[in-house]
Amino acid sequence: MANSVIAVSQWIERLSALHRSLMRKFAAEEGLQLVHIEILQYLSVSNRYSNTTQVISEYLGQTKGSISQSLSHLQEYGFIKRTQDNNDKRVFHLSITTKGLSVAERLLDSINLDGPEDLEPALKVMLATIQRKNGLRSFGTCLSCKYNQNPGKNLFVCGLTKEKLSTNDVKKICKEHEPATSTSI
Repeated sequence: MANSVIAVSQWIERLSALHRSLMRKFAAEEGLQLVHIEILQYLSVSNRYSNTTQVISEYLGQTKGSISQSLSHLQEYGFIKRTQDNNDKRVFHLSITTKGLSVAERLLDSINLDGPEDLEPALKVMLATIQRKNGLRSFGTCLSCKYNQNPGKNLFVCGLTKEKLSTNDVKKICKEHEPATSTSI
């Protein structure tokens, strides 16, 4: 068992290093840093509950201070925009601009991650297991969340916030996500 865990850990580390290397290369070609690309990628898939500096820093595992500097750079160059929260004036929401989304989409096109068809479900289970065992947020999509309510065709409501969600909203990742089942993310 211990040898298997070590081997899996080494494969994950190698895949992670390779992925970071490819992202770093892409970032350099775009005149950006790796963290900028990671932020743009995150904002391209996060929902309105998960687009604050605090949540981005949690997701990326970096300090709020270092993320704030990167966000200022991205805003200055038109990749993102900040909008003050209507209810809490201390909170600012971040959204990706068309320019930023273009970079995030080119990133996906530039990194070839094709693998066996059965790989994605296995990786989802592995990720969910690691997150659960370590008490980490799952950051899954609303479609796989226990709070997601679907009272009618293409009508979705977040059971936690009681707010309506669009068909686009339920495909995005959320900081409040709680898996509907033990392996969904």
